[in-house]
Amino acid sequence: MNVTSQIEEQGRTKGICCVVVIYEDAATRHRAMNACDFLMQQLWSEVEFDFHWWRADFLEHAVMAHTAAEQAVAADFLIFCSSAENEFSPTLKMWFESWIEDRHGRDGALLNLTTSSVTETGSAGAMEAFLRGVARRAMLDYFASSPRTLTGTLPASLEEAEQRATLISSVLDEILNHPPRPPSFGIND
Repeated sequence: MNVTSQIEEQGRTKGICCVVVIYEDAATRHRAMNACDFLMQQLWSEVEFDFHWWRADFLEHAVMAHTAAEQAVAADFLIFCSSAENEFSPTLKMWFESWIEDRHGRDGALLNLTTSSVTETGSAGAMEAFLRGVARRAMLDYFASSPRTLTGTLPASLEEAEQRATLISSVLDEILNHPPRPPSFGIND
């Protein structure tokens, strides 16, 4: 099930779809707004949205963090939008941890709109792993945006693609032409 159909389903059963958006700065807020605008354009006739916007640094304040956590518990969808260069602050991690158990398995989804590329590891990889863990523990479906850049090249023609598909590397040759020996279970033969 994709995000749009999940939002439609949530909206039909509840009438209002609660969305909590966490963003870092003006650029990430703009990107999150574009995603929310797209959802509204696709579903405006089916679903009424209730958006709650939180800049990540607001969550450093106890009262705001508590209010945002209550909204996250009730949310149908959480949207997190960051840039890959930044790491999670300990405060932001604690905020996510503060409401996970209180959802009690309610249906919902976590959308990660963090910009990253396939080649990035470091903070982008750690952020992705953390958010996937949050989604799993909160029993939320997890969606991530597509990478902005891909490494490598695509074949220039169908012939080149066919040629690449028929190449047999040394590893593939070993697998195809030298079947593994059956296990000896510690008995030397």
